[in-house]
Amino acid sequence: MNKKYRKKLFLHLDGIVIIPIINSFLNKGILDYIYKHEKNNITDLKTHFQINEGYGNITLRLLKSIGIIKNRNQKNKNLILQIINLKNTIYKISNLYKYYINLEKIFNDKSKNENFIKLLQDTHKELSYKKKNIQKELYYYLEGAFLGPLLSNLGFLQIIKENQIQHKKICNKKTYLIINNILSENGFLNEKNEYTDKGNFFFNRLASYGVTVSYLNTFAKIDDLLFNENYFMWERDENGHEIHVNRTMNVWGSGGAHKFYFKKIDEIIIDIFNQEIDKQPKGIIDVGCGDGSFLIHLYNIIMTKTSRKKHIKDFPLKVIGVDLNKAARTETEKNLKINKIDHIVIDGNISEPSTINQILNEKFNENLNDYLNTRTFLDHNRIYSKSKKDYKSNIKTTGAFSYKGELITSNEIVNNLIEHFKNWKPFISKYGIIILELHTLNPKLISENRGKTLSCAYDATHGFSDQYLIEYDTFLKCLEFANFKLKNKKTLFPNKNIPTISINYLK
Repeated sequence: MNKKYRKKLFLHLDGIVIIPIINSFLNKGILDYIYKHEKNNITDLKTHFQINEGYGNITLRLLKSIGIIKNRNQKNKNLILQIINLKNTIYKISNLYKYYINLEKIFNDKSKNENFIKLLQDTHKELSYKKKNIQKELYYYLEGAFLGPLLSNLGFLQIIKENQIQHKKICNKKTYLIINNILSENGFLNEKNEYTDKGNFFFNRLASYGVTVSYLNTFAKIDDLLFNENYFMWERDENGHEIHVNRTMNVWGSGGAHKFYFKKIDEIIIDIFNQEIDKQPKGIIDVGCGDGSFLIHLYNIIMTKTSRKKHIKDFPLKVIGVDLNKAARTETEKNLKINKIDHIVIDGNISEPSTINQILNEKFNENLNDYLNTRTFLDHNRIYSKSKKDYKSNIKTTGAFSYKGELITSNEIVNNLIEHFKNWKPFISKYGIIILELHTLNPKLISENRGKTLSCAYDATHGFSDQYLIEYDTFLKCLEFANFKLKNKKTLFPNKNIPTISINYLK
């Protein structure tokens, strides 16, 4: 049963990113054009619809990944026609996003709440009516785009808590009853208002929606990226916060999953810090430290499960947190102090290891190379710059990439990644580096494994925010080209056939 629900959850997450994209393509007449002319290359669409080449290319890859448009010579006209006929439903679901983004405020604003509830009811009624007449996977995309942001917010705002809906956190009884009714009709609650098996599965995994839903503002403004050259992911509000992503929800959503992967790194850490004391690193550095959770986890592992604790007086263990985000550095500093861990926290960019080393050298008399380097889900988030040379590696990727709207070719992203690794090489020569990384898959593989992988959701959230996911094999080839050697056995998730996450210890 859990396998069945997990598939629905994964399709929900795909739907959250894909439905607003489909809505945009429907409104611009692009899907009608593809249906009639069977043309889906970015050059043709750029000519006819003035679509942004970089983000448009990412969009086409996403539609191929979920089977809405096919690769060469494969027709899927019936599904496109079905989507065209659902235009009104798709429009209504997409229109809900502007409410979902500010749901906490809407729950407490009666006038806005009434508009939201009417649209919510109308959309739910229409979706329920269409359920039996559309392809099953397409229905779950629609259901995910409708329900996913609602469920995520109910968890994030702690409205669903302790096995019940905290109705006092919703502005009025009518709103509570309508949401309760939607949850009941979708099988989450029984006639006694108790959690069903389905309800238990999904309510225990509300945070699983968090990362994807945190990017709702991006998908609510998808036309700006695709057609209006408004690259708002690089903008900040008056308080310096990102406007394309709800970073607090993003951290909430990623927290549980990250802890699972942290534990998988423990074995590597234990081996390193169980070596003879003169062969151990001075400490650990985490670039992109977030709130410091990873550093705290690794410190506790070293102090409870390795021989380092016996030598701590003569060989103190120091941790270094590096992050571009000021709020993240403040949070890391606070958490490391609470845990009484000897530390340094500095501003730093993953793309500039020499600058990080210079700051450590000049301000703290420390060297990057004396520490075990680590990072989690960060290398794909480096700021792109054109590489200084063409490495002629012949390494390929099926990914689609853009930087501020400009299309980045496969060769350019491979050269950039090789150069990125080469820049780090002088600073990890003594103790190596642990990289926990996120990957894409070949679109054909994604399409064949719908409901088994989150690649479509990841590719959308990361692609539209100028992040660069490549396949694991491509990632490894770039490392090898830069003369990095994998020291641990391949650790891949969910499995070796569709690897979207890898743990790598490199020297």
